[in-house]
Amino acid sequence: MSPELRIILVLALLAVATAAGLLWKTKTGRSKQVSGGEVIDLAEIAAVKDGKPVTRFGKRVTFLQFSSEFCTQCRQTARLFDELEQVHSDVLHIEVDITNRLDLASKFNILQTPTTLVLDSKGRVTSRIGGAVKAQTIQNELGSFEI
Repeated sequence: MSPELRIILVLALLAVATAAGLLWKTKTGRSKQVSGGEVIDLAEIAAVKDGKPVTRFGKRVTFLQFSSEFCTQCRQTARLFDELEQVHSDVLHIEVDITNRLDLASKFNILQTPTTLVLDSKGRVTSRIGGAVKAQTIQNELGSFEI
């Protein structure tokens, strides 16, 4: 193979990788609506908040965040949701570590962490956010649950 052809192949590979990375970046952290969303069973996921089992959903909306032990974006996302909870009493944030819960990862098709499921007041999944959530995405989700 000639050196010129090798250089062209390397440049083509870099272009494809750059395009794929930019596409991934535009999609991560954005909300995708879910039609016919299932209802979450809090007992099944063993949801805990402040050391106590969670028995009900937020009055307005619940953000169910799936995280893993070594995920730095998960901590950043959880901090955003915790701040939101302080401002809005009708919003609940639940974080579930799926490191040792592969059953949940499989059931909810969690392919990356953080992944956040947005639930209505009855626990029905209305949308899903893959990756570190963007502040504007949170505001858009809250707007869709106005009381």
